[in-house]
Amino acid sequence: MRVLKKRFGYVRISSKDQNEARQIKNMLDAEVNERDIYIDKQSGKNFDRPQYQALKDPSRLREGDTIVFDSITRMGRSMDDTLKEYRWFVDNGINLEFIKEPMINTNSESDDVILKAIQQAVLVILTAFSEKERSDIRVRQAEGIEEAKKKGTKFGRPLKTLPEEWDELYLQWKNGQIKAIEFMDFVGMKKSTFYKKVNEYELLNPKRSS
Repeated sequence: MRVLKKRFGYVRISSKDQNEARQIKNMLDAEVNERDIYIDKQSGKNFDRPQYQALKDPSRLREGDTIVFDSITRMGRSMDDTLKEYRWFVDNGINLEFIKEPMINTNSESDDVILKAIQQAVLVILTAFSEKERSDIRVRQAEGIEEAKKKGTKFGRPLKTLPEEWDELYLQWKNGQIKAIEFMDFVGMKKSTFYKKVNEYELLNPKRSS
C-alpha cells in the first residue's frame, strides 16, 4: 500500500507537430520524476484526453499527492470546465502547482479560507482571459483571411493552427524580450518553418506586425 505522497507532472501541447521538451524540463526542475510525467498532444478545449484521465485514476492519484502544470492553460482552455476540474482536485485533497501562476497553487493542508477565496478569484480571471484570448485569435484569423482574399491572395490547404502560446511569444519577440532562436525552441519549429509561419501570421494579423 502506497503511503508516501507523490509528485506528478502534466504536460500538454496542442498538436503532434509541437515540442514538449520545454515543459518536460520545467517538470524535472520542479522535482517531478520523469516516469511520473503524463503527456497529451491535443487541444485543451475539453478534458477527454487519455493521459489526463489516466493521471486522475484513483488507483494512481491519492489524497495529498501533487500535480505540477506549466500553466493553468495546460490544464484547460475552457473557463467553466477548467474551474470544475480545479475544484475537483481541491475537493479530493490533491495539491496543484502552476509554475507560471504560483498564486493559484493549492495546499490541501491549509484551512485559510481567505487565501482560498483569493485563489478562486484569481483563477476565474486567468481562465476568463485565456478563453477570451483564444476567441480573439480565431476572430483575427478569420478577419485576416477575409481581408487577404479581398486583396487577391490565394489560399491552398488550410494553415495548421499555430501553438496556443504563439501570440504571447510573438509579442515578446517583437519587443526584444526573447530571441528568434528562443521563440523557435518554445514552439518546436525549424528555422524555415518558423519564418514561414511568421509570414503567414503577419499576413493575417497586419496590426500585430506594425
